[in-house]
Amino acid sequence: MPNLEHLLREHRELLPVLAQRWGVKAGKRSEEDIIAALQIAMLDPARIESVYDSLEAKARGVIQSLVGAKPTKNQMIAAIFSAMNGQVRKLGAGGIEREKPHEKPTTTAELLYYWGLVGFTNLPGPGAVLTKVAYIPDDLAVLLPTHKTGYSAKALAKEFDDDEIEHHDDHDDDDSEDDQPDERPRQAAAPPPEPPAPVKATPKKAKPTPTAETPPPAAPIPEPVATESARLGRLSALDNPRPADTSLVDDFTTLLAFLQVTAAHAEIIPYSARLDEAARKQITPHLIVKDPARLDFALLIGVTAGMIEFHDSKAYCKRTEARRWLESPRGTQLQMLADAWLKSSEYVDLAHVPALTVEDNGYAGVPENARTEALNLITELVPMDAPWSTDEFIARVFEMQPYFQRAEFDGWYIRGADNKYLKGVENWDAIDGALLDFYLTGPLYWLGLVTIGDGAVQFNGYGRAFMNREAFPIRAEPDERPILESDGALKVGRGYSRFERFQLARFTSWVRPPANPSEPYVYRVDAAGIQRGAGQGIQTDQIDTFLKRVTGETLPQYVSGLLGNWRGGAQTSVTMERLLVLRTNSVEAMDAILKEPGLRRYLGARLGPTDVIVRADQWEALQKALGDSGVNVDVRL
Repeated sequence: MPNLEHLLREHRELLPVLAQRWGVKAGKRSEEDIIAALQIAMLDPARIESVYDSLEAKARGVIQSLVGAKPTKNQMIAAIFSAMNGQVRKLGAGGIEREKPHEKPTTTAELLYYWGLVGFTNLPGPGAVLTKVAYIPDDLAVLLPTHKTGYSAKALAKEFDDDEIEHHDDHDDDDSEDDQPDERPRQAAAPPPEPPAPVKATPKKAKPTPTAETPPPAAPIPEPVATESARLGRLSALDNPRPADTSLVDDFTTLLAFLQVTAAHAEIIPYSARLDEAARKQITPHLIVKDPARLDFALLIGVTAGMIEFHDSKAYCKRTEARRWLESPRGTQLQMLADAWLKSSEYVDLAHVPALTVEDNGYAGVPENARTEALNLITELVPMDAPWSTDEFIARVFEMQPYFQRAEFDGWYIRGADNKYLKGVENWDAIDGALLDFYLTGPLYWLGLVTIGDGAVQFNGYGRAFMNREAFPIRAEPDERPILESDGALKVGRGYSRFERFQLARFTSWVRPPANPSEPYVYRVDAAGIQRGAGQGIQTDQIDTFLKRVTGETLPQYVSGLLGNWRGGAQTSVTMERLLVLRTNSVEAMDAILKEPGLRRYLGARLGPTDVIVRADQWEALQKALGDSGVNVDVRL
C-alpha cells in the first residue's frame, strides 16, 4: 500500500493546503522541502491525535472502516468509497485557491481528502487489472488512534464550549432546532504549532529523523484496535424460521431414476441448462420440493458430479458413476452434492438469481471463484453457532470486498426486473448483493446447510462442517423394509436405501412422493411398470427376486400372478385410441347421411345402426356440412 510520501507526491496540488493545515511554513520552499516537512508533521503521533479528535464522528467512522477493512486493509475501491462517503472535488492549485474546498467541504470524503488523510491511486486488483482505490497511507494508518472510543478531554472541552456559544446565540428563539443533528462537515480544530525550520528531503524509504527543532517522538502507539468485532452480532432467534432439511438427497435420487427410465429432453440456455417443459411436467409431481429453480440446481450439479450427462439434447443418468453416490450414507451424499456445487462451473449462480437476466455473452465471471470468495467472507464475518443478519452481512461485504465476483461494475450485460440494464456501483446491491442473498436462500438452503428466517440465517451441523471443510456427520436412518400390499402398491420410506429405491423405480409405476417426512414414497407393481423395466433389459424373474429380497416376504397373489403372466413377455399387442362418434336419433337419419357423398367422406366405419366414426380432424368440416344440409349438430367433446 502507498505510504504518505506517495500520497504527497501524487497529490502535489494539495501541498499548500496541507502545509497550512498541519502547521508547516511553505514560504518559498521547494516542493521537496515541503514534502519532507509534511512527513514529519503528519507522522507525529501527537499532531495526528489532535487532528483525529477534531474530526466529526462520521469522518472518524470512515477512517476506522478503512483501517479495519479486510482483506484489503486501509483501502477501498474508489467508486464504492465515493458512493458511501460522497464525491471529492479534485481541483488544481488555482481551483483550490478560488473555491477553497478545504474550508467548506461538501462531503465526508472531501473533508478527509483535504486533510491529507485519504488519497486516491491506481493499484492492481483482481486479475492484475488496475483499479482506482481510496486509501490511507500505511505509515499514517498505524498512527491513527482508531482504538479510541470517543474524543480526547481537550476535544470534548472544545465541543462543550462550541455548544455553549451556540446555545447562547439562540437562547431567545423558542422555535430553534438546536436538538437536530448538524449534517454539515465540522471544521477541524486549530492546527498544532508550527514545526521548526525546514529539513531536507529524506530518502524514500528512510524514516524522518527528529532534530533538536522537531518534537521528540511520542511513546509507542499500540496497534489499532477495531471499535467492534469483525464478526456480525449474534441474533437471539430467527423470525419465521424455515428449517433446513436433506430432501435434496431424496429428490436427486428421483431425478437420477427419472433420467434412467425416461428420454428426457434438455434445453441449453445462456449460462444454464434445464429439462424441457414436457419433462418438467412429468417429474415435478414426484418431487418432495416442487421448486423449478431447485430442480435446475440438482440437474447441473449432477453434471458437475459426473452422474448426469447431456447428449443430443437429452439428459441421461450415468448409472455406473451414480452408484457410488446412491450407496453412500445420507450425510456423505449431501456432502458430495455440496462439494459439487462448490466446484461447479456448469451452475452459474448469477444466472439463476430471481429478477436478473444475464444476457448471452453478458457474463465474464468464474462462478466457482465467486462462490469461494463469498464463502470465505461468510467464514470471516458471521458466527457459526448463532443466527445472523443477511442485510448486515451484505452491507459488510460491500464495505470490505465489493469486487468478490468482478473487478469492475460496467462490463457485464445484466437486466433487472424492469428489463433495464444494471450498470455501475450504484447497482451493486441489485446484482452482487442479490447474488450473496441467493447463495444463502438458494444453494446453501437447498443443500440443507442453513435454516433461514426473515432476513436472517443460521448454520446447522452440516453447514458448520461444510464451512470448516470437515466430514459431514453420519446419522442413523430407520432401516424400514418396503411394504408390498396385495394390490401391488409398494411403499418405501425416505430412510430406506436410495440405491434400492432407484432400482425399484425402474420397473414400477410412480404414484406419489412423501407429503411429509413420516410418509413413504408410493410406487405400484403393474403391467406398465413391467413394460418399462423390460425396455431396460429387466426380466420378470429379476423383479420377482428383487421384491422378495427387499420386502422379506412372499409376494402377494396378485403380484405373483402378474409376474407369471408377463414371464416370457407380452402374449399379444393391442392399441387404444380416442375416437369421435357421430350418433343420430334414428336409423333412417343415419342411412340418409351415409348416402350423401358430401357427408360420407368425413366418416369412417359404422359402429351400429345409429353410430359411425368421424374421421380424425374432420369433425369441424362435418359440422359445417351437416349445418348446411339443415341438420342441427350438438357437439360433445
